[in-house]
Amino acid sequence: MNDMDKKMTRWLAATALAIALPAAAGEVHEFDCLIEPAQTLDIRSPVSGIIERVHAERGSFVKKGEVLVTLEASVERAAAELARYKSAMEGAIKSAQSRLAHADSKVKRRRDLAAQNYTSAQDREDAEAEQSIAEAEALLARENKQLARLEYDYAASQLALRQIKSPVSGVVVDQSLHAGELAEIGENKPSIVKLAEIDPLRVKVIVPVALYPRMKPGLAAEVTPEAPLDGKYAAKIDVVDKVIDAASGTFQIRLDLPNPKHELPGGVKCRVKIEE
Repeated sequence: MNDMDKKMTRWLAATALAIALPAAAGEVHEFDCLIEPAQTLDIRSPVSGIIERVHAERGSFVKKGEVLVTLEASVERAAAELARYKSAMEGAIKSAQSRLAHADSKVKRRRDLAAQNYTSAQDREDAEAEQSIAEAEALLARENKQLARLEYDYAASQLALRQIKSPVSGVVVDQSLHAGELAEIGENKPSIVKLAEIDPLRVKVIVPVALYPRMKPGLAAEVTPEAPLDGKYAAKIDVVDKVIDAASGTFQIRLDLPNPKHELPGGVKCRVKIEE
């Protein structure tokens, strides 16, 4: 929890304690609250490389699966094309199949002749040995074909890593790196962009412990953001903490607040009414 989160939690706890004793069951309880993004994500690259393009700037909305960043990929693209060509090659397979068909035919003729004593056992054994070699070569050709397919899959997956896609639908709230800069692997390296998922939003509420038995997931609530925002928004309790803060005599609940039109931003103070 960062300093801002700690301050906001203390503020919510203080306002929760300032209210009167809880009303009777069936009545409405009102508290201060905080609207937050469902999650914020630092988007980093899974591979090191030069950024070719950042497709979404700060403030842009992106959908899950949309390309956020493209890294320079000329080497990987060439490797994938080479692997694709090798995986499509049929010459070795067809050559091995032809040799095997010829060897099979030769063995059959030698066996027929040997049965009539028109050829020696050595000739028949030589033909059978050639057949075994042809079978092994055909097997090797098939294995090489499968290996080429796997190498192509690997090369294609390496190329795909040069395009970084959004794991969620959300809004770009920060951009640290730009085209031409080096994206590096590692948690201690700068992220390229930061995303906030704002549909749904999460509403954090600190509630007095006396209400703990009555706060249940699924309870309806009405959220009113602070000015200059206006409007009232329907929400439901999603999570009730299983641990109570003994020092403050409070616990936290979290509400799900649908935000399909992205009308509400995250990081906004609010008031919430919860009806049992």
